[in-house]
Amino acid sequence: MRPQEDKTEFIRLRAEGKSYAAISEELHISKDTCSKWEKELKSEIAELKKEQLNELYNSYYMTKEARIKKLGETLEDIEQALSNIDLSEMPPEKLLDFKLKYTEALKDEYIPTATAKPIKKDFEAKDIMAAVADLLNRVRAEEVTPEQASRESLILSNLLKAYDAVELKTKLDALEALIGGRDK
Repeated sequence: MRPQEDKTEFIRLRAEGKSYAAISEELHISKDTCSKWEKELKSEIAELKKEQLNELYNSYYMTKEARIKKLGETLEDIEQALSNIDLSEMPPEKLLDFKLKYTEALKDEYIPTATAKPIKKDFEAKDIMAAVADLLNRVRAEEVTPEQASRESLILSNLLKAYDAVELKTKLDALEALIGGRDK
């Protein structure tokens, strides 16, 4: 082998984790040469190790996308196996446990279909109170999740505060105009 070919082979062998003794025997070079080349070719060895590690990750589904795909495939296999099981042979307490867990999971997947009644552009306090009553009715009918109800009630509360502030300002302006008119 030529010296450059020896160095290329040295890089490969070191990236694979071979010892100086094994490399010196295979390439017919001294351990001192191995040590010298290690210092000289350190970055190339590290780069090759990195490439080899990435190949391993990819081949063993270590990338995030591959792990998600593998988990999804496994979940499909589990669902297929479960569809073939006769649940009538299970103990009642186990079935009840499954029912409660599946009911809870189903509730978590629920997306409300009922929408809030729109509020007119030029609304009054009574329109906001009607929207609050509508929200209360939708909560009681379980048409909205508690999180959605909380967000809507916060918005309605802020609308009511803003409406009250505007109304108060209007009344104060009217009162100031009235008092200002008497002073003149």
